[in-house]
Amino acid sequence: MDYRLIHFNSARPLGAFTSANPFVMTFLSILPRIFAEADDFPGLISHQHGLRCPDGSWRSYIDAFPYPEDWRAPDVSTLGVWRSMEDLRAFSHSGRTHPPGMRRLAAEIDRSDGPGFVMWWAPRGVRFTLEDGWQRLERLRREGSSPEAFSLDQPAACPAAA
Repeated sequence: MDYRLIHFNSARPLGAFTSANPFVMTFLSILPRIFAEADDFPGLISHQHGLRCPDGSWRSYIDAFPYPEDWRAPDVSTLGVWRSMEDLRAFSHSGRTHPPGMRRLAAEIDRSDGPGFVMWWAPRGVRFTLEDGWQRLERLRREGSSPEAFSLDQPAACPAAA
């Protein structure tokens, strides 16, 4: 059986999630450039993106504003399907936008809920939603790394290689 690596990452900006917050606007402006680079990367099969709101609903980046003032900032999320762990690492450390963009944004991310990145292996062709990714991230936060929800620090082997 052929497997793919699924990754989900989520980052919640610090501060008020408004169009008046320069960090939020910088964050949202960098993302389309990262996504465009991703579209051209041969090891990435597909990717989807959204904002997970505190009430559990999802929005697109296009529909980010207006945003309720009494809510904490949303979790800015991406779900990607990769050919391999090596492809994910290569993309994460290459490109004109992703590495410098992530370094620039790192200090302004709320990490109080724990890890913001989870991975798992899935048979080729199985589809996942952003909410599926969110649930895997929550599992990693609760239970730690497992074959169903693992971190870069404790990766699980691809089942096809076992």
